[in-house]
Amino acid sequence: MKKIIYLVSLSAMATATPALADTATDSAASAGNAEPDGSDIVVTATRVPTDIGKIGSSITVITAKELENRQTRFVLDALQTTPGLSVAQFGARGTDSSLKLRGQNPEGTFVLIDGVEVSDPSRSQTAFDFSQLLATNIERIEVLRGSQSVLYGSEAIGGVINIVSKRGSGPLTGSIFGEGGSYGTYLLGGQIRGGLANDRFGYSVDLQYLHTDGFSAADENLPGNSEGEKYKNFSSSGRFDYQFSDDWYAKAVYRYAEGTLNYDACGGPYCDDPDVGDDFLQYSGRLSTGFSLLDGALRGEFGASYARNEREGFDNGADSYFYYGDRTKFDFQGSYAIDADNVLVFGAETKNDRMRSDAVSDRISVRNNGFYALYQLGLFESLYLSAGVRIDDHETFGTFDTYRGTAAYNIAATGTKLKGSYSTGFRAPSLFELYGRCCGDPLFGNINLKPETSKSWDLGIEQKLADDTLQLEVVYFQIDTRNKINFIGFGDPEPNYFNVPGRTRSKGVEASLAWNPNEALSVRVAYTNNQVRAATGERLQNRPRHYISGNMNYTFLNERANLNLTASYWSDTLDTDFSTFPSQIVKLDNPVVITLAGRLNLFEKTELTGRIENLLDEKYQTEAGYGTAGLSFYAGIRQSF
Repeated sequence: MKKIIYLVSLSAMATATPALADTATDSAASAGNAEPDGSDIVVTATRVPTDIGKIGSSITVITAKELENRQTRFVLDALQTTPGLSVAQFGARGTDSSLKLRGQNPEGTFVLIDGVEVSDPSRSQTAFDFSQLLATNIERIEVLRGSQSVLYGSEAIGGVINIVSKRGSGPLTGSIFGEGGSYGTYLLGGQIRGGLANDRFGYSVDLQYLHTDGFSAADENLPGNSEGEKYKNFSSSGRFDYQFSDDWYAKAVYRYAEGTLNYDACGGPYCDDPDVGDDFLQYSGRLSTGFSLLDGALRGEFGASYARNEREGFDNGADSYFYYGDRTKFDFQGSYAIDADNVLVFGAETKNDRMRSDAVSDRISVRNNGFYALYQLGLFESLYLSAGVRIDDHETFGTFDTYRGTAAYNIAATGTKLKGSYSTGFRAPSLFELYGRCCGDPLFGNINLKPETSKSWDLGIEQKLADDTLQLEVVYFQIDTRNKINFIGFGDPEPNYFNVPGRTRSKGVEASLAWNPNEALSVRVAYTNNQVRAATGERLQNRPRHYISGNMNYTFLNERANLNLTASYWSDTLDTDFSTFPSQIVKLDNPVVITLAGRLNLFEKTELTGRIENLLDEKYQTEAGYGTAGLSFYAGIRQSF
């Protein structure tokens, strides 16, 4: 495997480093390092474990059990049913994806995996490539909506996605699995997990390999597009925890992914490129150690992390381009709890982003230092407030301050929660937006760009009914962004990136329903209405006006069998069709996409799985001209030990 030495070295580093067991009640870890012991405790909104009833922000939790029941193979698929979030992909598996949280561009979502900031500094607009992230060894995913720059700095204008890996404990357990199906797809993998020395040391490691012949990135339902886009992905992740004492721990994590994908470089209809693609490599790691003092009132954690992304293009067997981006980050976070309802969270971090490409031979870098504090206050066992402030010192753009406030009021007698938040945010231009070179254009980037700034607020209500088996939630949100950075297109004599004058506004409603009438059945439904317009009144593209998703899970035969149904519908999505000249604004399809998954424990430790994707065989596009999978079948087997 290409550069497999990175995986070996990261594993060795993690194994040799003591690592910590963090829990919901014993952690001052930065977000992603603490592990709540249930869906009622979240970390991302405050960076310390907090009961969700005390949170004024809007947050969604996706658990490991939900991922298992849905047979989710890519994290991108799991996120599609989240309120306020829309997902699109430029063709088959592995091709570029676009994830928009509350109407913001992908670079407006801050992504953490086990405490590591994983976005790629070498991309045209700094964002994380979810297309390569397999959904294995994940304990939970928390999606925090709204501007969150106070706790997370630049890029968190739309919100935060925080992914936490499983921790190992107890006797050695593991499994091996295999799956095959449509488009010449097969997935092989295995994992082990356990603990030693009375669980003071915990370990969790997984490996998987995915191969698919794929389908045409350019929509194969249009004439001339028949060639499949092959894709392969070898991935591994690991977590190692060690508890030295009740008051001192350490932890190490790593993630590695490498492979090859083919795509249609010219994009859109009537454009099938058979021998164009990328070799990709992603790897990251983090070492951290934490302590508690004053009978646990004062807690802290020091961490160091590194993340690297590489993309090397090829065309007919010849190298065509490369982009390398990496980030080094050092951070400290502390918390002081006067009591359970009076907690101060504070921290500091410094990070250095770097990029290099075939068009920019010299490595470009930028440093940012951040300092933040957040105070949480509880009153009368019903009202919970938080207020925070952050100062960022950016090497290129100077000092920025952001702030945030939230409120949650619980009415126990009626099972009602009223909540709201207000926050500001900013996003510094990416290295490519500033200094990028492409396609022979010496002015591709724009060194005169200004940072984006935002103001975000939301108001919502949560209501429990039917003996708490039914929960409803409705939230109104609005994000105003100024100096939004857009791409103007190729061939213009001016720089290709520019700040949009005036205010860009994203507003809408998120509504969700969760029904758990008994232990066997669960139902989830979510609806989002989102309108995003520039100051001119023009609608921004690739953002569905309406998006509805639902999931139903049923367990039977004494939990030996499970059926899961996921359905999605979206409508009123605008995009640009570049197959015509001049290009035209078009409305994309309004599909109903259904996935049916089932599993059966044939024997005590042998499980059979089956899945049908796009059950109605819908013909649709999420990006104009790019194809999506038709009716697909998959079956697999897992053997545990």
